Amino acid sequence: MNCLLMREMSLKSTVRMWDTYMAEGVDGFANFHLYVCAAFLISWSKNLLKMEAPEEMLMFLQDLPSQKWSNKEVEILLSEAYMWKSLYQNAQSHLNLNH
Repeated sequence: MNCLLMREMSLKSTVRMWDTYMAEGVDGFANFHLYVCAAFLISWSKNLLKMEAPEEMLMFLQDLPSQKWSNKEVEILLSEAYMWKSLYQNAQSHLNLNH
């Protein structure tokens, strides 16, 4: 998260994502990045759930096959991040399992 996904994606994809971040404004930049990272992890959740060892998960996350993503994959990622943000930003009870 610290490098804003620059290691995980091509420069072209990263610039496309940052364009969306900038549209969120100064206050929304970090907030939206949180949802992008969540959407990014969710997109790999099937792979991660198959792994038993934490080391295996870490190795996978350090070398994701996202360098060759096209604009389509980036658009899907950003759309999913926006959906998560719309659903959960400022939600007080989204973690309450009693609902």
